[in-house]
Amino acid sequence: MKGYGNFINGKDDFEGKEYQIRSPIDGSIITTGIMGGPEQTRRAIDVAYDAFPKWEKFTLSSRRKILEKLVEIFEERSEEYAVLESRNTGKTMRQSTFMDVNIAAQHIRYFSQTKVFKEKRKIIHPEFPGSYGIVENVPMGVIGAISPWNVPLLMAIWKIVPAILAGNTVVLKPSHYTPLTTFELARDFTKAGLPDGVLNVVNGEGHVVGKELAQSTKIRGLSFTGSTRTGKEVSRNASGTIKKVVMELGGKSPNIVMGDADIEKAAKGIMFGIFLHSGQLCESGSRLMVHKSVKEKLLSTLSGYMEKMRPGNPMDMETDISAITTEDQKRKIEGMVGKAFSEGARADYRKKVKGSVPEGGYYVDPMIMTGISEDMEISREEVFGPVLAVTEFNSEREALDMANNSEYGLAAGIWSEDYRKALRFAGNLKAGTVWINDYHLISAAAPRGGFKNSGIGRELGAEGIYEFTESRHIFVSDKENDLLEMSFGLVNSGD
Repeated sequence: MKGYGNFINGKDDFEGKEYQIRSPIDGSIITTGIMGGPEQTRRAIDVAYDAFPKWEKFTLSSRRKILEKLVEIFEERSEEYAVLESRNTGKTMRQSTFMDVNIAAQHIRYFSQTKVFKEKRKIIHPEFPGSYGIVENVPMGVIGAISPWNVPLLMAIWKIVPAILAGNTVVLKPSHYTPLTTFELARDFTKAGLPDGVLNVVNGEGHVVGKELAQSTKIRGLSFTGSTRTGKEVSRNASGTIKKVVMELGGKSPNIVMGDADIEKAAKGIMFGIFLHSGQLCESGSRLMVHKSVKEKLLSTLSGYMEKMRPGNPMDMETDISAITTEDQKRKIEGMVGKAFSEGARADYRKKVKGSVPEGGYYVDPMIMTGISEDMEISREEVFGPVLAVTEFNSEREALDMANNSEYGLAAGIWSEDYRKALRFAGNLKAGTVWINDYHLISAAAPRGGFKNSGIGRELGAEGIYEFTESRHIFVSDKENDLLEMSFGLVNSGD
């Protein structure tokens, strides 16, 4: 059984407490890992700090070449990555193969080729015509990154690749539940030519490793993805330092079906929006808001599609339903569902999985819940599970008010055949990503992040690269200028 140590300065470091990493599919032991502590974390930070002066001098084109080589290595190992991601997270092999790993390769390739990031640009000073400015976007230094357990491979890529492309070094803490593809990625970065120390991965618990990253004065930027509650704790830990913090947090995203929607297409998109990875995605469309005129037809169509969902072993390509990644998360989902039932909610349709899934794994029945009021916890808080809470509306204004009546603002979906109406509606939603007649699709070229309690800052796109740069303005005066002379005269008027 292959074990994983922490990855520091280009090597596996097995110092620390060994623990077993189990698969949520059936509870079996996959491998062993090492729990990092404060000492390992500080060592990784010091290594990244020492590696930065040399790495920042690498040209942008040379950094891109390393990413190009990484794509080649990654694609050669794509099947291995997909198997490991599914076994470690419990998501279906179809999802790992055709979404996570496929998108991961495309996103690395995008950042290896994109020209949207400019290291410098010239500006004109309107006040001083005899001068010009050069604005440089320079790397910050060491970036700390904390990724979640639900999408470990993609989240690691989203945090590492833009940061090192901009010239930063990185210390990343993956979830100790699902660190395996992150460690494989770190090793492949080294094979692709990334210098030792530029990327370091320290496994461990958030209150130990994550706290050390947040409190370190050597770390200039911090990227965190996780729950809003944990995000607040990260902010508190970082508050004693001066560093930039980017956070993508929880969501309670509405999927809004207008009266003129294509019901068949909307039903498929809603299924995809809530049941992909059994709802364990921060932007999952867990609130279904449907116009009263099409509610019954939509629910009937959804029930028909859910009836055809295939439970089974997620490692089987024919299986549709993912496991729940951790036992704690399974208990949380079941607790929130039980509370909703006690408050008067009903199961409009429930897909039973018991007896069809592997023994010893963590599974929750996919479910559509009706009888929901806006004040219920199931309607307000993130379940992070395969539970769809249904409410209805009578007008566009009511739908907009309901959609925005949330402390979250990560994502939303709109289903309508009237694109002008959909675009107008999208422009009034308090959400970082809005899909029209689609859901869950994420482009490397598009900024991703949330409004309100769903986060601050952006990942991906040009914005995701610039987040971890400093802007330096160089003021150049290369011509005689009366305004400049007048300015100097404010303190020297003797001539």
